[in-house]
Amino acid sequence: MAREDLRVVRVLTLTDNARHRVTEVLEENELDYVLTEEVDAGTETAAIEFPLPTQTVEHIQTKLRELDIDDELYTVVIEPEAVVSDRLGRGENPYHEVKGLGYQGVARGELVSKASNMVPDQVIYLLMTAISAIVATAGVLLNSLPVLVGAMVIAPLIGPVMATSVATVLDAPRLYTKSVRYQLTGAVVALISAVGFAFLVRYSSIVSDFPEVRTLLEVSSHTAPNFLLIVVALGAGFAGALSLSTSGTMDLVGVMIAAAVMPPIGVIGVGVAWARPAAIVGEVAVVLVNILSMTLASIISLWYLGYHPESMADMRRARSMMLRRLAVLCAAVVALALVLAQVEMGNVQGVPVI
Repeated sequence: MAREDLRVVRVLTLTDNARHRVTEVLEENELDYVLTEEVDAGTETAAIEFPLPTQTVEHIQTKLRELDIDDELYTVVIEPEAVVSDRLGRGENPYHEVKGLGYQGVARGELVSKASNMVPDQVIYLLMTAISAIVATAGVLLNSLPVLVGAMVIAPLIGPVMATSVATVLDAPRLYTKSVRYQLTGAVVALISAVGFAFLVRYSSIVSDFPEVRTLLEVSSHTAPNFLLIVVALGAGFAGALSLSTSGTMDLVGVMIAAAVMPPIGVIGVGVAWARPAAIVGEVAVVLVNILSMTLASIISLWYLGYHPESMADMRRARSMMLRRLAVLCAAVVALALVLAQVEMGNVQGVPVI
């Protein structure tokens, strides 16, 4: 039977003591494993491999950490393409699970690893963000939905948002600092790229006979912020957290997150180049409220699903920090929602905001 909810755990032991104690844990839990010992003389290294259902990896990793021999082994968790076997499909799962209301997710270590891997090299991240912002601006100017979708597909926004959430619930300060720095620098690069490209289009002869942009902005759906955008952003955050903590794909969720950010950035660029302050104010509020709402939703989701530090002291510290950050996020979202409501009311009544 082919299964996709499995992991292969590979433990590399450096001493005989570590090998014996690891195999004892596996035998106590009645797990199938393969032991490969180093045959060279004078070495004590060995490799132990065993398959596990995804939601049970946390339990076994905890058992191995309790051995207090971390300096004598390496543990690598591998996601296989498929496992064909009936052995792991029998009976009820006897292991402790990381779960919430029947939810079954990956181990904490794997969650941190996945979130870290979603944050690319900074140069690549900034280049892709700049390209996406330019394409989004072109899509706004052309009033072309396919072009906007292209900007959403190439935007690398999901990684820093999810990494920020994971770092908050699992108290990983280095990952948190890195992901926040990526979000801030990415926002600056995106805005500069969008504004620069919009000015280039307006004041150069590259594009001739361009349509009246003021009219385009007035009729564009991207310049009419709606309070329901917060619901969309919250949904993206929930979906991102659920996909990240399971074997689900992140690609489509990444497009959904980019859909809440890139078109408004394109409108900001056009609004600055064509001096449309109402569009600028509304879309800046849209970008901020979407990013903050997605982060808020993903943090709440991950904590509710059971992701937090294991020790009671670390969990209390992480919970205190998380609550402070949630309070700031909630206050910011409410303030921005009021701005959006005012912008929308002005658009409906035909009264400019500025």
